[in-house]
This record gives sequence, structure tokens and C-alpha cells, in this order.
Amino acid sequence: MISSGAARGLARDAPAEPGTSGPCSGRHAHVVVTRLRRGRLPPSVKSFLKTVLPGPVVDGLKGARGRLRAVRARWSWPPPDLYVRLYRRHIRHLSDEDIVGEGQLFDLIGRIELGVLLAEGLRPTDTLVGLGCGTGRFAVHVIPFLAGGRYVGIEILDSILEKARDRVARHAAPPSPPCRVDWLKQTTNVFSLPDSSADVVCAFSVFTHMEHEDAYRYLKDARRVTRPGGKFLFSCLPMKHQAVYDIFLESARDDLSQRWNKVRNVTTSEDLMESIAILAGWAPIRWYAGNACNIPLPGSGELAALGQSVCVLEAKA
Repeated sequence: MISSGAARGLARDAPAEPGTSGPCSGRHAHVVVTRLRRGRLPPSVKSFLKTVLPGPVVDGLKGARGRLRAVRARWSWPPPDLYVRLYRRHIRHLSDEDIVGEGQLFDLIGRIELGVLLAEGLRPTDTLVGLGCGTGRFAVHVIPFLAGGRYVGIEILDSILEKARDRVARHAAPPSPPCRVDWLKQTTNVFSLPDSSADVVCAFSVFTHMEHEDAYRYLKDARRVTRPGGKFLFSCLPMKHQAVYDIFLESARDDLSQRWNKVRNVTTSEDLMESIAILAGWAPIRWYAGNACNIPLPGSGELAALGQSVCVLEAKA
């Protein structure tokens, strides 16, 4: 027998049409089933229906709700896998040479990135995590240095990771790497690494293309995997000189839909990035201005500019 509370719930949610009566009329049944599928019935009514409807019917209704949520997520904008989609589309329009990257400038950037890490005290025995390792431009220079250490290269697409593996195999590690090397695919801000397992994390040209809130999410979990006293180095585009102003103005020419539909350069400020880092549990240490020759090149002693500014953070104990 239906409880008085359940009956009141049915009556409240599905008033009878003229000429019908009671909670079991055709009109009531239609509304009850519809609202059960939408999850809008009172708990007392749901409990009653579970006792009178066959189990497969209830399971089917639950399954329909789950499929509806999946469809909504798929067609929502921006989609949950936005960065994966953008990068997959981005490399589809590049030549293989552009994706892999070759030439003196490409190699020089990798050397500059190694130079700033060495200036910040990277040791041969350290565990270094390269978030957004790309096709191995930096990895080919740092892996030979990490004798007895570990390098973890992380990327969003398998195809890019494969090119990084090939580059390292050809240029950095004949016949075998001097350190442990791992390649990980990661499509969210959660690192597949244990707590306090990394000495240094670097993200060159990663936050450059990421919304500030997402940068915070990555910084937050990176703090979890970094040992107290460890460091996080990232590059970005603070609006401090004309080249970055020009990048901002170029992006501003696009409307909202255009900006959300491509990998774009995100300009920022030093103050904002420091505030985000502090919220994520890091202590800002220093900046290397992107337009100044302030990074020693390994093996030469010359000073070079990366182009993007580099922020150095320390994991607070």
C-alpha cells in the first residue's frame, strides 16, 4: 500500500486531469515516469516506485539518465577534453617538420631551458618532471646530464610522446640513457606520480597556452608530487615589453568563439602568476625576463634570452 506521504508527493507533482482520479491514472503515470527519468521526484515516491515497478524498468530509467548526462557533457562547450581537441587539431595543420622541430633555433631553445635549470641548482641525481615535454627539444639536453637521476616526460597526445621517444633515442641516449626515463600521457591536471616523488618540475610553453584557473590546478597537484624544498619552473608571457603587447593585441582581434577554438598565446602578469602560485602552495623566488640575456648557456658561458619569461617557485615545507 502506498504511504500517505508518497500519495501526497504524487498528487503534488502530477495533478489529475478532469475525468481522472487517483495517483494511478494514465496522466499520472506519464508524469511520474518522466520525472523519475529526470530525477525530480520526492524520495518517498522514488522509494514506492522501486517496490511496484519491475527491477529492469527502474534500471532502464537510471541508464537513460546516465546516457542523457553523457550526451550533455559531449555537447557542452567548452568540452571537458578541450585541450586534447585543440592540440590534436593544431598539429593536424602542421607539417611533420614543424611538429618534430629541427634547426639551430629549435636546439638553442632546448639548451637555454637546460641552462635555467642548471642555474637553479638541478643535480644529476634529481628526479625531473617535464610537463608538456613536446617532441623532446629539452629532453635531449637534460637526459645526458641526469646520470643516476630520472626524467619523466609528460604530454597530452600519444603522437607527440612517440616523437619525443624517437628524438631521445636518436640524439640523447645511445646506446642507452644514463638515467631512468619515463614517458607519460596526461590529459588532466592530476599527475600519475606519488606524493613527494619529484625534485624539480618544469613547464616550458605550457601555461603560455592555458587559462589561469587551469594553471592553478596543475600547480596545485604539482605541489603534491614535489618534495619540500623542490622547485617548479614555468615560462609564460607577462605583459612587460612590446612583443607581448603585440601578442595580446593579436589575440584580441579574435572574438570569443575564435579564441576558444585554437591553441592560443595567453598573456598575463608577474603579479597574477605569483598570486596563483601562492594559492597553490608555492613560494615565488625569482623571474628571468624573457627579453633579457640572463640565462647561461651550458658549456659556453654565454648569456641568452628565452623569449618567454621564466618564474622559479619553491615548494614550501
